[in-house]
Amino acid sequence: MNQDRWSAFGFGVGIHLARFFVIIGALTLGPLVGISGWYLGLAANVACVIFAVSIVTARKLWRTSGILVAWRGRLALLFLLPLFAEVLVWALPSGLRNDEPGFGMWALTLVLVGVNEELTSRVVVLERMRRSFPPLASVAVTAALFGLQHLSALATTSRTLDDVALNVVASSCYGFVLAAFQFRYRWVTPLIVVHAAADFTTILSVQPVPDAAVAVTLVVFLILGFTILRSARVANRHSSGHQDTASP
Repeated sequence: MNQDRWSAFGFGVGIHLARFFVIIGALTLGPLVGISGWYLGLAANVACVIFAVSIVTARKLWRTSGILVAWRGRLALLFLLPLFAEVLVWALPSGLRNDEPGFGMWALTLVLVGVNEELTSRVVVLERMRRSFPPLASVAVTAALFGLQHLSALATTSRTLDDVALNVVASSCYGFVLAAFQFRYRWVTPLIVVHAAADFTTILSVQPVPDAAVAVTLVVFLILGFTILRSARVANRHSSGHQDTASP
């Protein structure tokens, strides 16, 4: 890799490390101000949202993020449908557990997760990668870094190494299709929604989806990501063709 690509990669690693230290800081300081138990996770996600919003603002990426865009076309919606279908797979047919402190607080926390992770990964990191890498590489590196950030669970939870490792792989595959969509459309709002909804049904599912079905889902995500990137190349070629035709 040339120096610019190393710089971009280092930037991505640095952003995810900074977010990790924000989490550790919130978990450490929370008990000092009377926050404990489940609400520590809520506080950590509030801190991560503040961090993400600050970085997006500092780098002037709000317009680029597409967060205020209402519509990107029918093809964009079609690409989102498999992601929303996966949300339903975890919710049906067994339903969801109403774990403490209730659906409302879980929904709030997981919306905060969706906001901070999408802004951090699919806006801040991806926008830096696309300046230095070709499309597939920028999406793949962004997805890999997103997956690896889930190693933080080793420090913040009691989950086993093999469980966390599987989560890293699954998150990388999921991050690949999300990054591909954001690369193609720069429309982060539906990604925040589908990400929060997926976390909600995955965590609260009464009966988890079998591992074989999860593996198939991850393969579908990868195929969908490649398809979205291919559609971006086709769209760019058509755009270039129209410009050439219009040139004197």
